[in-house]
Amino acid sequence: MSLRIPKERREVTIFTRNHKIEGEIYLLMDSRVSDELNVRIREFIPVTNAKVFTLSGDSLLYTADFLSVNKHSIDMVITQPGGKIG
Repeated sequence: MSLRIPKERREVTIFTRNHKIEGEIYLLMDSRVSDELNVRIREFIPVTNAKVFTLSGDSLLYTADFLSVNKHSIDMVITQPGGKIG
């Protein structure tokens, strides 16, 4: 018996007031990014394979295997063309 909940990876670009973040988020199967953003009990969104840029996107500031982004600091989320991975 597996306790694993099936999820799908989505490539996203997240814009905050000061940064542009490119990476992957995991969503429940057949759910939308907006569904994840509207879950009230979680304040942070986990992002994997993250690249953090200046807001203009000119300079890569750092990379991280895992990054947790406060949902209240998110201004916009864009899913990449093709969206789903795997």
